[in-house]
Amino acid sequence: MKKLKPWQIVLLVIFYPVGIVYLIVWLCNRNKKPVSVSATPSRAVVRDFNTKVVGVTFGNADGSSRQEIIKACKPGDDIIFKPVPTAEYPDAIGVFNKRGQQLGHLGADLAADLKTNYPNNHMSVTINDITGGGDKNYGCNLHIVIYSI
Repeated sequence: MKKLKPWQIVLLVIFYPVGIVYLIVWLCNRNKKPVSVSATPSRAVVRDFNTKVVGVTFGNADGSSRQEIIKACKPGDDIIFKPVPTAEYPDAIGVFNKRGQQLGHLGADLAADLKTNYPNNHMSVTINDITGGGDKNYGCNLHIVIYSI
């Protein structure tokens, strides 16, 4: 066996334990789930409910099919609300996936309620269920949690 030089021994003594500690920390943390930034455990839940998306059979302005977009979605996907007012529905709220594709709208009564009663509240919105398929049109049910301000 070859004799190690003093500088090699120093490096071995320093880096060998550091490598073992790093390996242990990595093994302990590899199965931990990251904390969601959108989670708001410090805020109280004001309202927690399910609703369905309306207008799912219409086409989008860009020519894309809402039915095809909903077909590609799955429960748990995050949803974004964006105001899309029209002359007939000034409080209209569009339902969009994270890729910016429109799935439909919220019902007129719910949209007016959200804009009136919860204009500044943080909300968590996810897909609860995809319905239909086969010979029926696809539908989309949402789970909405509204937090206190």
